[in-house]
Amino acid sequence: MAIKSMSKMWAALQAVTHDSAGRERSVNHLNEWGGFSKRLQIPVFTAWEDQTAFDKVSKMVTALVCSRAWTSAIGVNNQERWIAHAEKSNGGKAAFFIIHAVDTKADPRKVSSIEDKAVFIGNIIREGERTYIKGIKTPL
Repeated sequence: MAIKSMSKMWAALQAVTHDSAGRERSVNHLNEWGGFSKRLQIPVFTAWEDQTAFDKVSKMVTALVCSRAWTSAIGVNNQERWIAHAEKSNGGKAAFFIIHAVDTKADPRKVSSIEDKAVFIGNIIREGERTYIKGIKTPL
């Protein structure tokens, strides 16, 4: 499955979120970084490739999925909602997929490409104001 855009990746994951009135809607690929994947039945997030680390022994990837230092309060609030959902409803289980930035120093960043053949499924880890997911690669 070759997915060339964020909107197609969110669609492939059957990802949804909720509006301010609590109504379900599709994830907005332009300014939302997470949602609930109906396909996987867990929350799913984006992770910038340069904010991931691969452990050769466990074969797991740890990815930063939320930081209070990020400049978009809307994005952080959306992330926190789905992180809390994972912690309460899924025992901390969630997923992420990896995206690449055009320029890692830009703010805001722009997506240059998406790793669309797999997601990483694992557990949420909170460290101060940062939240990570440590997951194992799972084909889509």
